[in-house]
Amino acid sequence: MRVTDQGLANSRLAWITQNAARGAEAEQDVSSGVKIDKASDDPAAAAAIMRHDLRLQRLDQYERNNNRARLWVDGADSALQSISTNLARAKTVAVQAGNDILGPNEDAALAADIRAIASEIRSAANTRISGRLIFAGTSNVELAYDGTDTYQGDTGVVELSIDANETVSIGTNGPDAFGVANPGDPYNGTVFETLEALATAIENGDTNAVRDGIEAVDAATDRVGGILGKVGALSQQLDAAEVRQSGEQLSVEGSVAGLLNTDLAEGMIRLRSAQSASEATLAATARALSTSLLDFLR
Repeated sequence: MRVTDQGLANSRLAWITQNAARGAEAEQDVSSGVKIDKASDDPAAAAAIMRHDLRLQRLDQYERNNNRARLWVDGADSALQSISTNLARAKTVAVQAGNDILGPNEDAALAADIRAIASEIRSAANTRISGRLIFAGTSNVELAYDGTDTYQGDTGVVELSIDANETVSIGTNGPDAFGVANPGDPYNGTVFETLEALATAIENGDTNAVRDGIEAVDAATDRVGGILGKVGALSQQLDAAEVRQSGEQLSVEGSVAGLLNTDLAEGMIRLRSAQSASEATLAATARALSTSLLDFLR
């Protein structure tokens, strides 16, 4: 087979071009820090990065939902703790009022204390978090309980996804936390009806009704305690989801970095290898093509 100088030159030029391209690619990877500049560089890796990016976006949404739920949990816990403390105060006042030696003036003062406690509980019942009432269900009303202690909200709950197969319900409706209105039997009605009936019984010096009121306050306290327990369980669920998602996010980000980022040591080896191959090709080409007619006439 005859090999012409032109053919030899063309093949060597192709080698030089190929090595230069490899060197340029390796240099780009090292200088930019990424080895996938466009999808065609590594289609399989690019597709995997897209899947990981979608997962990271979902994790970001779950984190926002978790933070929103956390705001409600913290607000509800604070409000319910305040309500529980006030109910304990109401019981203390009622026990004191059950003492038969107190006179009308003392009874009137204790009744006023009960009504003041009811006012504080009403304020807690109208607590807002991020502009929304936490005890009005899903209703966007002005107050959960108005000046007549009438419930204005609904019985709905807000559901938030905190993971692919995990949803939590936030928000508590007023009847669950404060009881259902029962004007005919206030001790079995809302906490506001119970406290008003208790204040009236204290004013009237009706010790039997005061004792019934103490039992009703205990029942209201148990009801609030049950809601507090649910809030605590939800807080633990959010904590667990946050820890789990934080670990998953680190794992996904690590996978993306492994696919996308350049290994500096590997990149330098590739760059030096391309440079060495290019230099060797140039040297070999120079030797092979340096002969002239005088070389053959010697």
